[in-house]
Amino acid sequence: MCSHLQRKLFEEDGAYHSLWIAIQEDSELTAVVRSRQLHIYRNGKKVLILAGKSAPKMIREDSICRLLQIERIKWMEQRFNKALAAIKDESAVSLKAIKEDVAELSKYYGSDLWKLDFAADEAGILPQDLKRGVLSEDGIWNLISDYHELLKSKRR
Repeated sequence: MCSHLQRKLFEEDGAYHSLWIAIQEDSELTAVVRSRQLHIYRNGKKVLILAGKSAPKMIREDSICRLLQIERIKWMEQRFNKALAAIKDESAVSLKAIKEDVAELSKYYGSDLWKLDFAADEAGILPQDLKRGVLSEDGIWNLISDYHELLKSKRR
């Protein structure tokens, strides 16, 4: 298993950590490492493939896939809020600290995963108490634009 996937699974703040806990607690789920990826099965049928750097691949609809979606939105929401606070602060140190967060948000925004999450939100599938500012159509766009404008002004 690659180091990126290990961090996402085993570190408490990792994007897939709660999935790892759920796999441990569900006797119907098994996980097998293949080609640096984690293949997850329910009762012998593959439902999900997790990789370190690439997006998860959902094979069939399963509750673990819904959990993955919710956790992804929570994880992105944390990055979104951290970046918003840093942009409001406007200090060079704060802007440097969120460079990776902004890169992740840029990658997420407009991706197939963001579109899936957005559609689930529009369909009312997501839990009512889930914070989802990251799914607003203009939220990430404005954040990325503000971030780049601030970087430009700091260079002058």
